[in-house]
Amino acid sequence: MVNLIPMINLIFLLLIFFLLTGVITKKDPVDIDRPESEFGNEVEIDNQNIIFTVTKKNEILYENNKLKIEELSNFILSNNKKYILDLDKEASIHFFNRIMTEFKEKDIKKVFVKVIEKEND
Repeated sequence: MVNLIPMINLIFLLLIFFLLTGVITKKDPVDIDRPESEFGNEVEIDNQNIIFTVTKKNEILYENNKLKIEELSNFILSNNKKYILDLDKEASIHFFNRIMTEFKEKDIKKVFVKVIEKEND
């Protein structure tokens, strides 16, 4: 008779190993097709950053809640925070300009835009 206990132990050890070493990331709530950039700089994203998502339908999302453009200024609180726009490349430039006007009115000097690195041919 074959003893299966060592094989079961090994399977559980492998399962625990892969659960502990696997990378767990939050899935983006909306599929965003980000613009490409040759000259983008990496910015560290942490919990202190405020990220606004702008969809191709010109909707603003903050923590999975839809915002109207008029409500955006209520979430722009201080100059000490990093503000990041996760912008779909098909969002209208007019809508983007309106968003940037809201930041300008609150005297925010830097707003970062998430991009993907452009592949060189």
